[in-house]
Amino acid sequence: MKLHQLRQLIKEELETVMQEEAYNPADEVGRFYVVKKPTKGKMTKEDMVYEATVFDEIKMDETRGVYKNKSEANRHATEALKEYEMQLKEMEEAMNEFREAKKGIDEKKKAAKEKIQRLK
Repeated sequence: MKLHQLRQLIKEELETVMQEEAYNPADEVGRFYVVKKPTKGKMTKEDMVYEATVFDEIKMDETRGVYKNKSEANRHATEALKEYEMQLKEMEEAMNEFREAKKGIDEKKKAAKEKIQRLK
């Protein structure tokens, strides 16, 4: 290896080290816990809570909350799951009521049609 090549390698290595050291931002906030909103499917509390820093991407429309304490984040995730499950149950009950009402209307419609046919 020639002296010129050695100097070039040292220069490149120094530039790399300087760039790595130059980008070392301060983080006084530290780590925190993000609770995602529940979504369709079998979502658990562990799926909803993750550890992050200020440099991680956090999507506001997918986030239920941000907490410093992991137990607090877990508590809120449990509450969010319960609320989500209750909403799903209410929606399912409403849909069942709608189906029953529609079935009743269809039966009355059929009965009315038969009466009209007999009158003709």
